[in-house]
Amino acid sequence: MINDLSQISERERDILRLVATGATNQQIAYQLNISVNTVKVHLRNIFGKIGVTSRTEATLFAVRTGLVQVGEAAQRAPDVSVALADEAPEDELAVVESLPADPEPVEPAANDERPAGVDQPVVVAAPARTAPSRRPLLLGGIALLALAVVAGIVVLALRLLAAPTASPSTASTSDPVISPPAVENRWRELAPMPTGRAGFALASYSYDNNQYLYVIGGEASGAVVGELLRYQPSANTWVQLTAKPTPVSDVQAVVIGNKIYVPGGRLQSGESTDAFEAYDPQRDKWIALKPLPQKRSGYALAAFEGKLYLFGGWDGVAYHAEVWQYNTDSNSWSERTPMRVGRAYAGAAVAEEQGQIYVIGGHNADGDLTVNESYSPATDDESGRPWSTKTPLPRPSSRIATAAITTISPQIFVIGGTNASSQLVQYDSAADSWSAGSIGISQIRDLRVQSIGNKLYLIGGRDSAGISAKAYEYQAVYSVFLPISK
Repeated sequence: MINDLSQISERERDILRLVATGATNQQIAYQLNISVNTVKVHLRNIFGKIGVTSRTEATLFAVRTGLVQVGEAAQRAPDVSVALADEAPEDELAVVESLPADPEPVEPAANDERPAGVDQPVVVAAPARTAPSRRPLLLGGIALLALAVVAGIVVLALRLLAAPTASPSTASTSDPVISPPAVENRWRELAPMPTGRAGFALASYSYDNNQYLYVIGGEASGAVVGELLRYQPSANTWVQLTAKPTPVSDVQAVVIGNKIYVPGGRLQSGESTDAFEAYDPQRDKWIALKPLPQKRSGYALAAFEGKLYLFGGWDGVAYHAEVWQYNTDSNSWSERTPMRVGRAYAGAAVAEEQGQIYVIGGHNADGDLTVNESYSPATDDESGRPWSTKTPLPRPSSRIATAAITTISPQIFVIGGTNASSQLVQYDSAADSWSAGSIGISQIRDLRVQSIGNKLYLIGGRDSAGISAKAYEYQAVYSVFLPISK
């Protein structure tokens, strides 16, 4: 085991301190304003660097190296308000949200009606408050319980410190192993959207133990729309919710904290816009945020370490290479190191374990591109070189859909596009190599794809027959668990 902190970054130290207090992954994510998946990636890296295999051993390491003190660990019990975030009354949720202080909510129009045949959204009322005389006792009891749990962990850590070092356990366990699919057909057609859609924003968000996909805006029946559709994979059903106040197409979306962020886009007039709006899935409400530095549509978009990154795009006149970072805490934009190649209609995907965002393909005055560049936010400072050129896309293409799956190692999938007949190519970011496949459907562009676990969800787009309403599920990775002998 490493006995110093030299190999651990400042962010990793923050996470290790919280682990030592007994905080869960979700509590850590809320407190640091990052995703739960990002917390998991950091924990894997931390465990590998310090040579441990469990949270208890990580706590032991934190105590041994002085990162936390035994008394301090007991005092820094997890915030009860975070642990109860899903059950707290609405006004208490502000404690764990990352909303800027000054944005004003954009209320839906009074005559907002949903089309016939589409289910109405279910509005869940905030739970009733506990009577004031009983609430302090309830919170006090929960706090004492949390402190007791932490104290137990600390006692266990001290016992381990006093005990002789034991050899690793040889008990039978299991590890995930990539296995070829049992059947060749990995595709499943899902319930279609109520209407065809192209160039929309797509995001995945989970709450109340349900996973949902959100289709926002886009082009439908020749018009740019603001309609918002929610798809529930477990029920294979679509529901229409409150429309985006500014109808746009050629947009993307990312999830940071409890919000879905949708910047810029193309208006019905054909002009690009600098409007920036966020959607709260748990309240079905839209919020107006600080506008983009300039008008943009057809950009690539990614979220990393609690910040939004917007790459390039089209302003109605020219293609751009600028990179903008949005800070959700301060509701502010800042400019970062631009891309080496200016372009629009590229795809972006995040390889969290590598700390890289890949920006692939796109279009500029030279036509469709094969360019594949990786961007490292951590090295984007005055002395760093954040951009690296990678193995090009096998064929030039734009208006593609991209998604990453990191179950085993970072794999980026590129689907469809302007110059690809049934294109599905897979990029291994660790090996910097491409492999090809087929999506088994006609050539399609302006579609969107989202990964959930080991699956990809392909929705909408435009093909030779027009704008599509179809949705598909693709089993991208198969896993089996093999026992390890003693």
